[in-house]
Amino acid sequence: MKNLLILGLFVIVILVFVSIWMQGQSIDRGKKHFEEFNSAVIDTQIKSLRIAYKGTEMRLMDGREFVFYPLTDRDLNEGKKFSYTAVKGDHVFKPAFSDTLFLIHEDKKLAYTFKKMID
Repeated sequence: MKNLLILGLFVIVILVFVSIWMQGQSIDRGKKHFEEFNSAVIDTQIKSLRIAYKGTEMRLMDGREFVFYPLTDRDLNEGKKFSYTAVKGDHVFKPAFSDTLFLIHEDKKLAYTFKKMID
């Protein structure tokens, strides 16, 4: 019985360490995605969208792909979520290091801010 208890505690400790490591990997991946998206100059049309890494993956007509985490604000775009509003062919633009991504959807210019993953 004592050996079984020791084995159980060992497994729990291993699972805790694996969980902490996986969270660190997820944070690092989020920072990498943010750095790529934040530094990019975007001025093209959307090729496709999908949910990825708990954010939005946007493929552009120019061949680039970005994962970012758009924020929804009741006042900014009438509470319309980016991933539910944007469609293939919509135009997006963002200057490098801007805190806002603009979306032209059905002749409306919508502005989206996004989660910043910084140290």
